[in-house]
Amino acid sequence: METTSPVKRQFHNKKDLQEWGEINKWTRLEIVDKPSVSKVEFKAYYTDEEGYQHIHHELSKFKMIQNRWFYVSGEFLE
Repeated sequence: METTSPVKRQFHNKKDLQEWGEINKWTRLEIVDKPSVSKVEFKAYYTDEEGYQHIHHELSKFKMIQNRWFYVSGEFLE
């Protein structure tokens, strides 16, 4: 949550995000594209608690605030 934009934190449940991150085994992060200075397309590979493999594919938008990059929003991609 510390890397999420302060104005967006109210829309996220810290406990749920932390639990989701911890129950999955994250195996790889692939940066697919960087279409602009504030956007990154990535694929995060993980195995869920039942052993199924998944890919979280997202185009994320960031904003610079006081010399730090913060997550603002993301679009899920297939």
